[in-house]
Amino acid sequence: MIDMHCHILPGIDDGAKTVADSMALLKEEKNQGIKKIVFTPHFNPERQNLEHFLAARDDSFKRLSSAEGFDELKIETKLGCEIYFSMRIIEMELSKLAFENTNYLLIEFPTNNRPYGITRTMQSILERGYTPILAHVERYEYFTDDPIKLYDLVSMGCIAQVNASAVTGNVSIKGVSPLQYINWELAHIISSDAHSIQKRPPDTMDAYKLVEKKLGSQYKEWLIKNSYDIFNNNYFDDPVIHKPKKFLGRWR
Repeated sequence: MIDMHCHILPGIDDGAKTVADSMALLKEEKNQGIKKIVFTPHFNPERQNLEHFLAARDDSFKRLSSAEGFDELKIETKLGCEIYFSMRIIEMELSKLAFENTNYLLIEFPTNNRPYGITRTMQSILERGYTPILAHVERYEYFTDDPIKLYDLVSMGCIAQVNASAVTGNVSIKGVSPLQYINWELAHIISSDAHSIQKRPPDTMDAYKLVEKKLGSQYKEWLIKNSYDIFNNNYFDDPVIHKPKKFLGRWR
């Protein structure tokens, strides 16, 4: 399995603070069956200089990759970032923001208020040959309040990610759960978004088990295949999207 969203690099954001913290998280990822990881520390285009961020990320990765026991884990890694949404993304060099050696990039939105310019910005990214992955879509109330807004972005070509902890916790905001997003094929990958062993540890295995139990093995296999396609920069198969409909006050 692959983890495409985590905060394991040491001392660069609100995730792992030390190399020892990072190694503990990596060992748990290994226990969870994870064989490939994309490191995605937070990057805010409005507050950070891109070149300074990239230098800090490279330094953090060098410190981790030289740690005792890192090579023995035999986890294949790539560098990426979790970009906080800004229309400034349009002006930036997307190759520096994308997952290493791919055309995929991870974008986080504000939680409560849908920002101006999402559609225009996502369209611009797509037109430049890159595919936005929308981070932890289960968190955004404006999607769960009206999942048609997510449907429209996925129809454009965006990919959506849900957190493993949200799947296992059956998080449901206003009646829409991560399992529903997966069932509708409006969510396409599961990731840990791991920050620390104590507060937000990797728990991907249990999420996949629950998907298999609730939706069937074909959904589990589909989610894993999607992650492999992204990691290897392969063509991403268009999902068979279900358009949510509201019936008696509930989205179905």
